[in-house]
Amino acid sequence: MTEFGTVLDVKGEFATVRIGRNSACASCGKCGMTEGQKHVDFFAANDVGAAVGDTVEVALPETSATKLALVGYILPLVPALSLLFVSLALGWAEWLALLLFAVGLAVGFVAVALLDSAKKHKWTKQAHIVSVVGSAAHAEADSDGQNTSTRQSTENKNQ
Repeated sequence: MTEFGTVLDVKGEFATVRIGRNSACASCGKCGMTEGQKHVDFFAANDVGAAVGDTVEVALPETSATKLALVGYILPLVPALSLLFVSLALGWAEWLALLLFAVGLAVGFVAVALLDSAKKHKWTKQAHIVSVVGSAAHAEADSDGQNTSTRQSTENKNQ
């Protein structure tokens, strides 16, 4: 999905881009914007060298909620349920089965934390700026140019 926004801040290779609500925002929800919000700010890779105030086109990656839910909710249950069923199948005491379930759940959450650390907390692709549509520097130059030409025409009329 691509959207247009304004660069608020540039830090190194990344920029903060503000994207306003449009008519398609009511049913989408991919960017996380709620009904009451008028805009959302994204941290995007600035490969095109956009500057503060520039109007840019931003490519927003598709977020896989299914993948995130699988890792966050289902993965911790795998060792927990495995230990629970093995202990029940072996006829161990129920309190021991529940204890092993809790241990398995803890192991599952540690596995998720290690996996998250290995992926460097990047479960989705980074938003990135595709192009600069309107430059703040060009807009200032244009307005200065118009003021200069207006002053020149006014001076010519006075002479």
